[in-house]
Amino acid sequence: MHLSAETEHVLAYLDEKSGQGLRKRNDIGALLELAAESDAAETINDLAFHGSFLFKVYQTLKKAAPGSDSFAMLEKEFTTAVEHVRQQMARLLVDADEEHVERFNGQYYVMTQGSLRNVVDLAHDLGVLKAVQNEQKYGAPDAEGEAP
Repeated sequence: MHLSAETEHVLAYLDEKSGQGLRKRNDIGALLELAAESDAAETINDLAFHGSFLFKVYQTLKKAAPGSDSFAMLEKEFTTAVEHVRQQMARLLVDADEEHVERFNGQYYVMTQGSLRNVVDLAHDLGVLKAVQNEQKYGAPDAEGEAP
């Protein structure tokens, strides 16, 4: 998929803001481009919100003790968040060409550990997008993570 100059500019900005670079740059670029082409701002915003949530749950889940009540709850939240992110991606892919649909299907929708890892990596990038949106809306957080 050819990305517009505007999308490339957004990706460059997100790369800079992420500190370590985007993990799934081409895929988030394709999703942003599809959202722009189909005037689906609400869908991309929902995807950014739930992607950010998914990545935070994933980070917390990695620290939780297996077998604990909180671990089971986090696993459930994680599974629900993964499915929501996949559903929102599918909404954006409705108008994509067959090549992109097949690639996303292979990368994000097959039931493998690799596919799940790809969703987590994309969620990281969506979290960067959400953080930038919040910064634009509320201002930069201070040293303690609070917006002014």
